[in-house]
Amino acid sequence: YQRRVHGGKVKELCPRVKVCYVRSDPTQGELAVSKFKLAKATLDGLFALKVEHEGAEFTFRQLDGEDLEKFWGDHGGHYQYCIKPKLRNAKKVSIQKKQAARKEKSARLKAQYEIAGVVYADINKVKAKSRAILNLKKDGERLTGNDEEFLKQLIKQHDKHALKMKGFSHFEVGQHPDHDKTRCFFVARKDETKEDFSVSKCIRNLESAS
Repeated sequence: YQRRVHGGKVKELCPRVKVCYVRSDPTQGELAVSKFKLAKATLDGLFALKVEHEGAEFTFRQLDGEDLEKFWGDHGGHYQYCIKPKLRNAKKVSIQKKQAARKEKSARLKAQYEIAGVVYADINKVKAKSRAILNLKKDGERLTGNDEEFLKQLIKQHDKHALKMKGFSHFEVGQHPDHDKTRCFFVARKDETKEDFSVSKCIRNLESAS
């Protein structure tokens, strides 16, 4: 009962602390917390806690030196017995997540994209097409033909597609208005104004949608 009270109280008062082992009696005890993604401020918050139970007040401190050696001598075997199943499960979950991430990445790379009548074998081919247009066109040059159709379909993936394409006349390539030595695509409008847009954002959204 004491273990449940102390461990549960710590989780309640300090939710960012992951308690992985508790050994206690009515007056004192030890608990172990996971150091994975554990900020020093969070640990300091644990040491500042005061837990009251049945009229007794419990505080926390970090074991070191002889106290830590005594803990391992007295309870090391029990700690390992309790923690090993948790470590095995954590490792299993981690492996499953990595495998799922690899499968997802593989599926994205294998996905084909048809844009303006051209089939691109994977998302990298779409990126390569957009880079090729940027590199081959001169500043202010109007895009025509398949290049224009490619961007017309790609910009539909932009979060502000309707706003970007309002009053559309054509696409151009030019220097980014805020970043020197960076080139980007522009929507040129019938009122002779121009607005840049991020083709990288369009490609990311296209990939996510697939």
